Amino acid sequence: MSAGGAPVLPPPNPAVSFPAPRVTLPVGPDILRTYSGAFVCLEIDFAYHFTVFVFYFGAFLLEAAATSLHDLRCNATVALEPLLNDNQYNINVAATIFAFVTTACYGCSLGLALRRWRP
Repeated sequence: MSAGGAPVLPPPNPAVSFPAPRVTLPVGPDILRTYSGAFVCLEIDFAYHFTVFVFYFGAFLLEAAATSLHDLRCNATVALEPLLNDNQYNINVAATIFAFVTTACYGCSLGLALRRWRP
Protein backbone atom coordinates (compact mmCIF):
# COMPACT_ATOMS: atom_id res chain seq x y z
CA MET A 1 0.00 0.00 0.00
CA SER A 2 1.15 3.49 -0.74
CA ALA A 3 1.20 6.38 1.70
CA GLY A 4 -2.24 7.48 0.48
CA GLY A 5 -3.76 4.08 1.13
CA ALA A 6 -4.11 2.99 -2.51
CA PRO A 7 -2.61 -0.37 -3.43
CA VAL A 8 0.59 -0.28 -5.51
CA LEU A 9 0.18 -1.99 -8.85
CA PRO A 10 3.03 -4.19 -10.05
CA PRO A 11 4.92 -2.97 -13.11
CA PRO A 12 3.53 -4.27 -16.39
CA ASN A 13 5.03 -7.40 -17.87
CA PRO A 14 7.36 -6.29 -20.70
CA ALA A 15 6.56 -9.37 -22.75
CA VAL A 16 2.93 -8.42 -22.84
CA SER A 17 3.43 -4.69 -23.40
CA PHE A 18 5.25 -5.08 -26.73
CA PRO A 19 3.35 -6.21 -29.84
CA ALA A 20 4.04 -9.63 -31.24
CA PRO A 21 6.76 -9.68 -33.92
CA ARG A 22 5.54 -9.75 -37.50
CA VAL A 23 7.22 -11.91 -40.09
CA THR A 24 7.41 -10.01 -43.38
CA LEU A 25 8.98 -10.68 -46.73
CA PRO A 26 11.94 -8.52 -47.78
CA VAL A 27 11.19 -5.46 -49.84
CA GLY A 28 13.38 -3.46 -52.23
CA PRO A 29 17.04 -4.36 -52.67
CA ASP A 30 16.79 -6.89 -49.82
CA ILE A 31 14.96 -9.19 -52.25
CA LEU A 32 18.26 -9.64 -54.10
CA ARG A 33 20.17 -10.81 -51.05
CA THR A 34 21.07 -14.47 -50.73
CA TYR A 35 21.28 -16.40 -47.48
CA SER A 36 24.85 -15.22 -46.94
CA GLY A 37 23.93 -11.58 -47.34
CA ALA A 38 25.81 -11.12 -50.61
CA PHE A 39 23.97 -9.59 -53.52
CA VAL A 40 22.75 -11.91 -56.25
CA CYS A 41 23.82 -9.09 -58.57
CA LEU A 42 27.43 -10.29 -58.25
CA GLU A 43 26.49 -13.71 -59.55
CA ILE A 44 24.46 -12.16 -62.37
CA ASP A 45 27.40 -9.88 -63.21
CA PHE A 46 29.82 -12.82 -63.27
CA ALA A 47 27.49 -14.93 -65.42
CA TYR A 48 27.00 -12.02 -67.84
CA HIS A 49 30.74 -11.39 -68.26
CA PHE A 50 31.44 -15.12 -68.69
CA THR A 51 28.73 -15.48 -71.35
CA VAL A 52 29.84 -12.39 -73.26
CA PHE A 53 33.49 -13.49 -73.09
CA VAL A 54 32.62 -16.90 -74.55
CA PHE A 55 30.59 -15.36 -77.40
CA TYR A 56 33.20 -12.74 -78.25
CA PHE A 57 35.95 -15.37 -78.15
CA GLY A 58 33.95 -17.52 -80.56
CA ALA A 59 33.36 -14.54 -82.84
CA PHE A 60 37.07 -13.74 -82.74
CA LEU A 61 37.99 -17.30 -83.73
CA LEU A 62 35.48 -17.39 -86.57
CA GLU A 63 36.59 -13.99 -87.87
CA ALA A 64 40.26 -15.01 -87.70
CA ALA A 65 39.50 -18.25 -89.53
CA ALA A 66 37.59 -16.40 -92.25
CA THR A 67 40.44 -13.90 -92.62
CA SER A 68 43.03 -16.66 -92.90
CA LEU A 69 41.18 -18.04 -95.93
CA HIS A 70 42.03 -14.91 -97.93
CA ASP A 71 44.20 -16.74 -100.43
CA LEU A 72 41.87 -19.71 -100.81
CA ARG A 73 40.94 -20.08 -104.46
CA CYS A 74 37.31 -20.82 -105.29
CA ASN A 75 36.19 -22.42 -108.49
CA ALA A 76 34.02 -19.90 -110.29
CA THR A 77 33.10 -22.06 -113.27
CA VAL A 78 36.26 -21.37 -115.30
CA ALA A 79 38.58 -18.95 -113.52
CA LEU A 80 39.88 -19.39 -109.99
CA GLU A 81 39.10 -16.31 -107.90
CA PRO A 82 40.20 -15.53 -104.35
CA LEU A 83 37.61 -16.03 -101.65
CA LEU A 84 37.99 -12.45 -100.42
CA ASN A 85 38.98 -9.46 -102.47
CA ASP A 86 41.42 -6.93 -100.99
CA ASN A 87 38.72 -4.65 -99.59
CA GLN A 88 36.95 -7.54 -97.86
CA TYR A 89 40.29 -8.79 -96.54
CA ASN A 90 41.11 -5.38 -95.02
CA ILE A 91 37.67 -5.21 -93.41
CA ASN A 92 38.12 -8.72 -91.99
CA VAL A 93 41.55 -7.85 -90.59
CA ALA A 94 40.09 -4.80 -88.83
CA ALA A 95 37.16 -6.87 -87.53
CA THR A 96 39.54 -9.56 -86.26
CA ILE A 97 41.64 -6.99 -84.39
CA PHE A 98 38.52 -5.38 -82.91
CA ALA A 99 37.17 -8.79 -81.85
CA PHE A 100 40.50 -9.65 -80.22
CA VAL A 101 40.67 -6.35 -78.30
CA THR A 102 37.04 -6.71 -77.21
CA THR A 103 37.65 -10.31 -76.12
CA ALA A 104 40.70 -9.22 -74.12
CA CYS A 105 38.70 -6.44 -72.43
CA TYR A 106 35.88 -8.81 -71.54
CA GLY A 107 38.44 -11.34 -70.30
CA CYS A 108 39.88 -8.73 -67.93
CA SER A 109 36.37 -7.75 -66.87
CA LEU A 110 35.55 -11.41 -66.27
CA GLY A 111 38.63 -11.70 -64.04
CA LEU A 112 37.56 -8.66 -62.04
CA ALA A 113 33.99 -9.98 -61.75
CA LEU A 114 35.36 -13.29 -60.48
CA ARG A 115 37.49 -11.39 -57.97
CA ARG A 116 34.43 -9.43 -56.75
CA TRP A 117 32.35 -12.58 -56.59
CA ARG A 118 34.93 -14.69 -54.73
CA PRO A 119 36.88 -12.42 -52.35
